Amino acid sequence: MALFLAVAGNIGSGKTTLTRRLVERLEVQGLYESTADNPYLADFYQEMRRYSLPLQLRFLVQRVRETRDTQLAGIAAIQDRTCYEDAGIFAANLHDRGDMDDRDWATYGMVSEQLLRGLDPPDLLVYLRRSSQSCRENIRTRGRDYEQSMPAGYLEDLGDRYDRWFEDYDLAPKMRVNAEEHDFLHSEEDLEDLVGRIKGSLPQPMLPFAVD
Repeated sequence: MALFLAVAGNIGSGKTTLTRRLVERLEVQGLYESTADNPYLADFYQEMRRYSLPLQLRFLVQRVRETRDTQLAGIAAIQDRTCYEDAGIFAANLHDRGDMDDRDWATYGMVSEQLLRGLDPPDLLVYLRRSSQSCRENIRTRGRDYEQSMPAGYLEDLGDRYDRWFEDYDLAPKMRVNAEEHDFLHSEEDLEDLVGRIKGSLPQPMLPFAVD
């Protein structure tokens, strides 16, 4: 089986940047979340309750299909956000906030249970943790218009849920990385340190790259 890693993290945590850097360093394929492919996203931030179910189903189906196709093809890859975050964090958070009603939540649960059944978890989950305040600053800097209308408390709720989810995650090995203590974009030393931790967490036969 080819190596399959995943980077998890809140909106604005820097997980896409980290995924890109790891893809370059480890010479594997990158699987990135495409917000442009979800036609509900801009509407969702304006009317969360109305668009929460189609938004989350669209993300889930896209990510499950991408994950399954990559694994079946035996391609070594790093995924930017996992299918388990879709179900266990984002949809669940919307339900708890009252932005997905009980009927839609039950429907989402039925669909996600079927889609996730039999899916292989990543060989290693890297959780990039960043404070909600720092995430919000990153979101403001990257300037996506639809994200600027994010309601108060939304990122904080997601951050709390991410911490609980990571503690309970037991599908495969996991690693927590404090994003505010590592500058993966500009520091090769920080990146190399993380690559070393990843190498040390995986069985040697799984590594698709040379070990120094």
